[in-house]
Amino acid sequence: MNFTVQRDEFARLLSRAQGIVEKKSTIAVLSHLLLETVGDDEIKLTCTDYDVVLMDRCPAQVVKEGRAVISGKTLFDIVKVLPNVDISVQKKDGERILVEAGKSKYNLSGFDPDDFPRIEKGESEPGFSIPVAAFKKMLAKTAFCMSNEEARMNLNGVYFDIRKDDDEKVSFACVATDGHRLAKVEHSFEGIELPFENRGIIVHRKGITEVKKICDTEGGEIFIGFGSGEIVFRVGNASLFVREIDEEYPDYESVIPVDFTRTVVVEVRELLEGMRRIMPLTDPNALTVKMEVRPETMILSSANAQTGFGETSLYADYDGDAFVVGFNQRYLQDSAAAIESQQLSLKMSDADSPCLAEPSDPEEGALYVLMPVEEP
Repeated sequence: MNFTVQRDEFARLLSRAQGIVEKKSTIAVLSHLLLETVGDDEIKLTCTDYDVVLMDRCPAQVVKEGRAVISGKTLFDIVKVLPNVDISVQKKDGERILVEAGKSKYNLSGFDPDDFPRIEKGESEPGFSIPVAAFKKMLAKTAFCMSNEEARMNLNGVYFDIRKDDDEKVSFACVATDGHRLAKVEHSFEGIELPFENRGIIVHRKGITEVKKICDTEGGEIFIGFGSGEIVFRVGNASLFVREIDEEYPDYESVIPVDFTRTVVVEVRELLEGMRRIMPLTDPNALTVKMEVRPETMILSSANAQTGFGETSLYADYDGDAFVVGFNQRYLQDSAAAIESQQLSLKMSDADSPCLAEPSDPEEGALYVLMPVEEP
């Protein structure tokens, strides 16, 4: 194998693999990636940790066809410090790989390509395409609510709830929850032929992380397909295959409150600024912020037994009876920061009931459910 590739293109290709190649795997070859020539003007990268498979391509000048297995981290660490010049990659005897660029030369150890996992993927899964920009926003508004508990695998990811509306539009919702808070973003897309009536699938945390990384550098549309026990994302030259979590997702709709006695509307920017002002006095073990609401006023406060007490006030559109409620500060801040609208409404029945946080613009399609916590 022998090819020449432009440095920035090669760096982009390798950077996408870094979250997938297993740096501490007991299976050494999983910390490596497979490079293959495709025709005389392209190279293909493949890497996997068995839960996620990435296949990606970039332009190259192929001198001699072939394939090689190289340490993903080592090769990326080299390429990212090289100047913006063409890079030559040549496979030598004994699985040695020679990398040359400008005045720099590296002789790397490789694996026998026959020892790399055999990966065969189709290219015609049933699915649909939506704009990358819309998909990125949906993940940005929900993924932070995923659970970190590995034992709760059904919550350790984002749930895709895909349905065909009565008017033949496709309704696509992303949902995430860790059991203490819930995020949902839903949008309808026209002109999509859905190959099924309804479909729900859990995409695990690593799959969400990797598809977000790819979407950050791509435009156009992303294809979301459904293979055998996996979900497939195709965008640009990249194809990401993510193992499906074969567990049932909770009935999230049943925990979204619908009856309220109190609605408070605040400016998102002012709420975030207020929480930042009281953060220095927040107990790091409790992370509780007290919210006292009166007509046209919201008072935010936090207390720490070691350092003291702090409060700040802001305007709130509210004209009911005064009440006090406590929230986890990080949960409230994360939800408010994800909202694009200028205003946020907090709807609840009492200080012990779930709170529904929604942007003032319904077109944003987002909602957040926050469980109150005991006041500090």
